Amino acid sequence: MTVAWTGDLGSGTSAYDAYSCDHLVCVANKTAIEGSSDPAFRGDASRHNPEDLLVASLSSCHML
Repeated sequence: MTVAWTGDLGSGTSAYDAYSCDHLVCVANKTAIEGSSDPAFRGDASRHNPEDLLVASLSSCHML
């Protein structure tokens, strides 16, 4: 598994608002998951955030 930051808007992390929190979660031979931080932390609300993925993981394990 790899997590690749895709939020470089041209000047890296030179300032807090100079980049986005977008990233890709990649697992070999599976569809990549577009991630970001929670909107409260300047994230993209249309992407999954770490909290979403943690709850989904726990829910899946419990269901199975």
